[in-house]
Amino acid sequence: MAPIEHNGFARRRKLLEQQLGERPELGESVRTYLTEEQVQGNIENFVGAVPVPVGLCGPVDVRGEHAKGSFVVPMATLEGTLVASYSRGAKVVNLCGGCEVSVYGDDFLRAAMLSTGSLTEAALLAAWCGRNASRIRAAAETGSNHLGAVEVSFDRMGASVLLTIRFTTDDAMGSNMASKGIAQAADLVVAESGSVLRHVVPYPEDKKSIPGRRKGKRVVARAVLRRDVVESVTRADIGQITAYVSDYKNFLALHGSHALNIHTANGIAAMFQAFGQDMAYLAECSQAVVDCRLVTTDELEVTVTIPTLVIGSVGGGTGLPAYQAMLSMVGCAGSGKARKLAEIIGATTLAGEINCAAAQCAHEFVTAHEKLGKNRPLP
Repeated sequence: MAPIEHNGFARRRKLLEQQLGERPELGESVRTYLTEEQVQGNIENFVGAVPVPVGLCGPVDVRGEHAKGSFVVPMATLEGTLVASYSRGAKVVNLCGGCEVSVYGDDFLRAAMLSTGSLTEAALLAAWCGRNASRIRAAAETGSNHLGAVEVSFDRMGASVLLTIRFTTDDAMGSNMASKGIAQAADLVVAESGSVLRHVVPYPEDKKSIPGRRKGKRVVARAVLRRDVVESVTRADIGQITAYVSDYKNFLALHGSHALNIHTANGIAAMFQAFGQDMAYLAECSQAVVDCRLVTTDELEVTVTIPTLVIGSVGGGTGLPAYQAMLSMVGCAGSGKARKLAEIIGATTLAGEINCAAAQCAHEFVTAHEKLGKNRPLP
């Protein structure tokens, strides 16, 4: 087969239809209002778009520092019951006074691997980096008004040094600008450290779960549930929910899981899809921890802590029209909105965990999926 044409939308569309064999008419299903100019920088060899259904969750009552009020949250998913589940969880939270949310951290990591010829040379290089940390930070910040280099650190492995910079990225997710920043810092090290380096390459830490390299926003959401509300809405008992959360967390920990939750990745994925976020960061953003404890005999405190939430309200896909619409629904389009978006995602995620736990305890999880989520194929 000839290489795909990098220029010529019509040629690529024809190739798409050829690949569909006896059903070329299916090519019409991926036609879109988007133009090549609009998606430039988001995709190559553009031929169309694959629609993902969007549903509305909530409203969710949020009491955060940046997000205050009642929000109807768009969720894009192919999983039946998900939006209904999160909406019922939001109803429980709302009837119990809403969800308290806080963003308690916000940074981004990037690193370069610097390979030397001996342990002595590696030690000398690490020492030079320590003495010149301010110069390294300044080099990393060159070229972006949104990037701040706040900390330089290093690890050693054999004769190699891992140079890490912790960045702030304002309202951008920050991946590309931080990659540029660490490259500029590495250039400074190569030019001025006096070290003879065998290799200088980026550290491929992105989009995989590395508990010791968490980045992004750190979010915690909390709700105090009343027994009467939980029982009337979900038919579950708060004592059952407490025991269930304790048991599943213990078994997940026994099996080595760093994600001590039921399915936070489900809701976060649906919101990422709706809000134009980088879906691959779900590999890191699913490390949430759910906790609960009885405050009184009739009140249950439930929290979710998301130690890695890599999102932005500017850059990436957020500028495309559909994502602008979804972000605008919750007042999170543009600069100054990333932390507000993080708080809304945190509160909605907690609502989903509450409802899923209640559905499991009431033995309604499977029947709900049978009723709402079973998309039977056509004969």
